[in-house]
Amino acid sequence: MPTPPSDVSALFVAEGDHFVPTVFSQGPWSPEHQFGGAAAALLATVVEAVPSLVPQRVVRLTVDLLRPVPVQPLRAEARVVREGKRIQVLEATLVCEGLEVARCSALRMRLGSLGDIAVPRGQGFGGPPDDAERPFQGPYEEASPPGVAGAAEFAFADPDGFFVDPTWIRMRVPVVAGRPTEPLAQLAFLSDFASGVGHPRHLPVTGINADLTVSVVRYPSTEWLCFTGTGWASADGIGLSQASLADPDGVVASVTLSRLMDPVAEA
Repeated sequence: MPTPPSDVSALFVAEGDHFVPTVFSQGPWSPEHQFGGAAAALLATVVEAVPSLVPQRVVRLTVDLLRPVPVQPLRAEARVVREGKRIQVLEATLVCEGLEVARCSALRMRLGSLGDIAVPRGQGFGGPPDDAERPFQGPYEEASPPGVAGAAEFAFADPDGFFVDPTWIRMRVPVVAGRPTEPLAQLAFLSDFASGVGHPRHLPVTGINADLTVSVVRYPSTEWLCFTGTGWASADGIGLSQASLADPDGVVASVTLSRLMDPVAEA
């Protein structure tokens, strides 16, 4: 396997018609596989590059992680499934050496105006408090675990509550080197951390998510987003994590993840 770039502060480097993942894309489970949010962010970036007939915004992004996404060059493809001035439906895929490894479906809606109607925004959260616990704050070389821990910054209000409500997270690197990160890509990347926020801690289980669905009411106005959520598991090994993402003005999106759950192996 080629060595991923380690001297670029981004998740991916664009080379021709491929996106080359850097060390910042590496997931916490294996250095050979990407963090699911990295692949989701790349799909969101590809989707946002597709034009629409009128001003529109993605209101739902569903990403299926078909198999572990390798830390290898990826080719991205996007197409419009349904074109229209009120809604647009798109699909995008990531392909590695001829094999489809991830795909997404995106729904765009036209932008309008509700005038002076006072709309509910939900509870807003500013940036993390000054005394919040902040792990993984060093550069990549000092981060542990490697990879994505250097691409994100975390803050926990409860120093003994890893990913307990409320949790603040922000991206530290762009999705593609030399390009601004689209708000949808920011949400897609961060949403994969809902697996931690929504993990049922009272159960001796572990789990990985095979998808993520982000429902967006508006794009965030800040880098830091506050996560609040919960999660459930069934006796047949299927789990669900759910979280709300908020900025100082209120809720910006909700995310759900379907998870494969297993008992924690005894030492």
